[in-house]
Amino acid sequence: MADSVDAGLRRTITLPQALSISFHQIVGGGVIALTGAAIAITGTGAPVAYLMAALTVILCSIPYAAVGSALPVTGARYSYAARLIGPSAGYLTMLLAVIVTTQLSLMALTAAEYVHALAPSIPVAPFALGLLTLFFVANLVQISFSNRLGLVLAGIMLIAFGAYAITGMKQVRWSAVTEVAPNGVGQLLAAAALLTFATNGGTYVAEMGREMKRPGRDIPLAIIGGTAAAAILYFLMALPSVAILPVSETAGQPMTVVAKHILSSGWFAFFVLGGAVVSVIGHINALMMAATRPVLAAIGDGWFPRRAGALNRHGSPHWLLFGLYLIGIGPVLGGFSIEALAGAASIAEIVALAVIITASLRLRKRFPAEEAAAPFRLRPVLHRVLVGIGLCVLGVEAWVLGKQLTTSIAVALVAWLAGGLVWWVVRRKRVNRLGFEGETQAPAAVAAAARSGPGAAEDAG
Repeated sequence: MADSVDAGLRRTITLPQALSISFHQIVGGGVIALTGAAIAITGTGAPVAYLMAALTVILCSIPYAAVGSALPVTGARYSYAARLIGPSAGYLTMLLAVIVTTQLSLMALTAAEYVHALAPSIPVAPFALGLLTLFFVANLVQISFSNRLGLVLAGIMLIAFGAYAITGMKQVRWSAVTEVAPNGVGQLLAAAALLTFATNGGTYVAEMGREMKRPGRDIPLAIIGGTAAAAILYFLMALPSVAILPVSETAGQPMTVVAKHILSSGWFAFFVLGGAVVSVIGHINALMMAATRPVLAAIGDGWFPRRAGALNRHGSPHWLLFGLYLIGIGPVLGGFSIEALAGAASIAEIVALAVIITASLRLRKRFPAEEAAAPFRLRPVLHRVLVGIGLCVLGVEAWVLGKQLTTSIAVALVAWLAGGLVWWVVRRKRVNRLGFEGETQAPAAVAAAARSGPGAAEDAG
């Protein structure tokens, strides 16, 4: 089972570290990587698009957080669907989660482009590859080092972004942002759909539920709190990005275009290195920590050979990290654009999120004791309303993004899902023999972790 596979993982993550992971997962993938793309789609409507995206994510994250509070597990994107619907549903969300990890390339390329803007002699692709390699090695060595590093990086990043926002707000031309949707409502919705990917990273903290000291409390706080904090920061940074220079100069461009205009040379360098690069580094670091967990959980249920989830002496799943590293460097070597990668990751994220929040409706029926003992609970009517609204919004966003997919990305997505279907046919009987299809009882370690604090899962095992 998943709990035996992840037994070597350490329960070391505190609430500040969980908030740092959540915040970094959101910020690195949003305001730095996609602001220029959002401006190209909706013009000066980008700040409103950020708020719309964040509101969507928070609505969907509340049911997600309720499940996380009741069932803290390893690999939430797999485990929630697998335990609440069935292993086949979990296998689907795991496949989608792997697609989302292509954002490693997006983040590395974004960091490389910002560094290139500061030092044009530094080539983009080699820098991106080096960055991915650095954090692959760092996460192989020890995850606790990465947690402490994340807290330091968050402080540096906030100073740099605060300087951009405060300086920029003084120069905003308010007459430039009088229209909410200057390019039309459809384009505003398209930008909000793209930015859903940028604001949804907070849920990744649930992937490490078994590694948190107080998961029942900390998962909801990290998901909702991290998303709300990031949304405020996004809005404050998006306003100067659209309302100082003409949109024609900022559409599709990195934020360095505006930063160079409003900041001194010293602060500009700090914004690039301490803000843009650090935020992306934090995102890569957090994703390296979390992205292997759904596959690790799927291995525990028999979808893949158990040796694939082996942990090294530092407690890190080295084979899975290596696979993640290959997924990260592939698009960099293939020359895919940041916008194309963001579109593919957004669609996969939206579908996976839709499956999980739908599965959350079965929490009371499948795990009544754990739901009743959870620190964060939802009233049944409110739960159903939130899921219904969330599914409608996610459906619209998936449709809008699907129309904009490039042929190469669409072919790659279809090929990946087709390969996953073949493997599902091969392994499904093996999973059935392990007795997981229709499982109704929570693993002992999961139930203990839901009811208690530090060390409960180990005692239950």
